[in-house]
Amino acid sequence: MIGTLIALGISGCGGTSQVKPQTEAYTTEKSGIQSAAARAQQALTLESPARDQALLEAAELYHRGDRLAEAENLLKQVDSEVLDGPHLARYSLLRGEIALRGEQYFLARDLLDNPRLANAAAALPPDQRLRWHRLKGELYGLIGNRAGSIEEYNAAVALLGDTGEIRALHDRIWLILNQFSDTEITDNALRTQNAAVRGWYRLAAEVRGSQGDIARQVERIRQWQQRNGNHAAARILPTSLQQAISIEKATPRRIALVLPASGNFKLAGDTVRDGILSAYYEVLGNGGSVPAIRIYDDGDGEIDTLYQRAVSEGADMVIGPLRKDRLAALTSAPELPVPVLGLNYLDGTANTHGNFYQFGLSIRDEAAQIAERAWIAGHRSVLAITPQTGWGESALAAFQEQWQARGGHIASAVTYSGKEVDYTPLLEPMFLVRHSRERAQRLQQVLGKNVAYTPTRRRDLDMIFLIAYPQDGRQIKPTLDFLYAADLPVYATSHIYDGKQSAALNKDLDGIQFTAMPWSIKALSSGTIQPRASLPGSYRNLFAMGIDAYRLHQWLELLKALPEAEIHGYTGSLSLGDGNAIVRKQPWAYFDNGVAKPAPALGEGVATAQ
Repeated sequence: MIGTLIALGISGCGGTSQVKPQTEAYTTEKSGIQSAAARAQQALTLESPARDQALLEAAELYHRGDRLAEAENLLKQVDSEVLDGPHLARYSLLRGEIALRGEQYFLARDLLDNPRLANAAAALPPDQRLRWHRLKGELYGLIGNRAGSIEEYNAAVALLGDTGEIRALHDRIWLILNQFSDTEITDNALRTQNAAVRGWYRLAAEVRGSQGDIARQVERIRQWQQRNGNHAAARILPTSLQQAISIEKATPRRIALVLPASGNFKLAGDTVRDGILSAYYEVLGNGGSVPAIRIYDDGDGEIDTLYQRAVSEGADMVIGPLRKDRLAALTSAPELPVPVLGLNYLDGTANTHGNFYQFGLSIRDEAAQIAERAWIAGHRSVLAITPQTGWGESALAAFQEQWQARGGHIASAVTYSGKEVDYTPLLEPMFLVRHSRERAQRLQQVLGKNVAYTPTRRRDLDMIFLIAYPQDGRQIKPTLDFLYAADLPVYATSHIYDGKQSAALNKDLDGIQFTAMPWSIKALSSGTIQPRASLPGSYRNLFAMGIDAYRLHQWLELLKALPEAEIHGYTGSLSLGDGNAIVRKQPWAYFDNGVAKPAPALGEGVATAQ
C-alpha cells in the first residue's frame, strides 16, 4: 500500500513546489519496486481476473527494475486462462522473455506459441507484435527450428521502418540461413507460403551455389537484386553480402601450399592437398576464376625460410603448414608480409600477427557445441566417456569448461584405451549397478527367500558425453544399454561417424546425437565433392578441411571485418574467433536404424530433460 499512499499524498498537496520533488522521487527504481510490492499486496484482496491483472502489473514493475526473480514468482501465480487478449499478450511476452533469459527454452516456447496468443496477435499494438516475433525468432534459432526463426524475423522486419533495425534483423536472418544445407534451402523454398521468406531462400541458393568463387557470387547477388527489386533484402542487403561485393577484387591471386610430402604426416598432407585441389578444379570446371597455386614440401628446411621463398616467388597468400611445431616456428618470425592460413591451432600460444590465421578440425569447438546443446535441452548431470589420448583430454577439458561455466555437473568421468574387448568391467562401476544387486542379495538374506528384482543404475545422471571413433562406439553404446542406461541421451563428436552409410554396422549406434561434418551426410552437404572411397575413415574429414581451406582464402578479409559473419563450409559454418582462429559450428545428426540423419529441432524428436 505504500505506493498508493504516496500517490494520494501528492494529489492532496497544494502548490507545484511541493508536487515536483515527490513526482521525481516516484520515478526512481526504489519507488518502482515499492509500487510493485504494493500492487502485489493489493492483488491478494481482489477476485480473479482483477487479481491476475494486478499480479501481472506488479510483475511488469519488478521487470522494469531488473528484479526478474520477483517478477517470475508473481507470474507463476497468474491464471492466464482468465486473461483477455491484451493482458494475455502482456503476460505471455513478459514471462516468455524471462524464461528465455533464464534458459527455460521449452517453457518459453509453450508461452510464445500459445494458440490464444496467436489468435489475438493481429489485434495487438505494433510494438507488442514486434516484440513477439523477435522473441520467437531468437527462441526458435536457439532450439534448432531455423525455418521458424526465419519466418519470425521476417515478420518482424515487416513491422519496422528504421533502416538500421532492419539491417540488424537481415543480418540475423542471413546468419541462420548459413546454417542450412543446400537440400534444406531448396526444400524450405518450396514449402513456405510466404513470398518474402521464399525470396530469402532463393538468395541463399544463389550464394551457396557460388561459395567457391567470390566473383561469381557477387554477380549472382546482383542478378537476384534485379529480379527481386521489391524484396526488403534487395534494398538492404545483409552486411556480409555487402562486404563480399566490396572485397571481390582484393582476393589473393597466387597461393603457396606448404604441406608435408613425406614422413609421418605425408598422408595427412596429401589428403588436405587433394581437398584443396578438388575445390580448385570444381571452380575452374564451372568457368570461374581461380588463383595460381604452387605446392611446397614442408620438409624442405626451416619453415621461415620456406615461407620467405614462397613470398619471393610471388605468393600473396600461404596455406599451411599443417604441423603445430611448424606453425609455432612461423609465428615467431618478426613479420609476415603476406597472409598465412595455418592448418592447425596453436593451443596456448598468443598470435601476434594480424595476418596469421588458424584453421583446423578442433575437437574443442565440437565439445563446446555439445555442452551448449545439451544445456539447452535441459541436461545438467553428465557421465563423460573419453579415450586415453591427448585429443580426448582436450575435448573433455573444453566440454568441462563450457559445462561448468553454465552450472552443469560432471558426475563421473571414465577413460578407455581402445583395446578393450569388453567394456562392461570399465563402465559398470560408473552406474553403480553392482550396488543394486548387492542390495537385492541382502534383502534375500533377510527374508530368507528369493525376491524377484530388476537391477537399476544410479539416477543422478541425465546424459552421456562420448568421444569415440565408430569401432569403439559400436561397443560402448550396446554396453550402456546393457547397464540399464538406454534411456540416457548420448552426445558425441563427429568422430563417431566416418561418412560411410552402413545400417548394419551402425545399428549399434542408434540414438546417439552427434556434431556432424556437413559433407558426411547428403541431406546436410553443400556440394558434390567427396573423398575417395579407399581413404581411411580417420582421414576423410581432412579432405573436407582442404576444401574449406581453399574456399577460406577469399573470405578471410570478410570474416575479419565482420566477426559475426559465417561461411557455410564442408566442415561446418565457419567464423573468425579470438586470435584469428577459425571457429566451426556444425549441424546436428543422429543414428536412426543405423542410418545417420539430420537431427530435428530440440523438443521435436530428440530427447530433452525438460
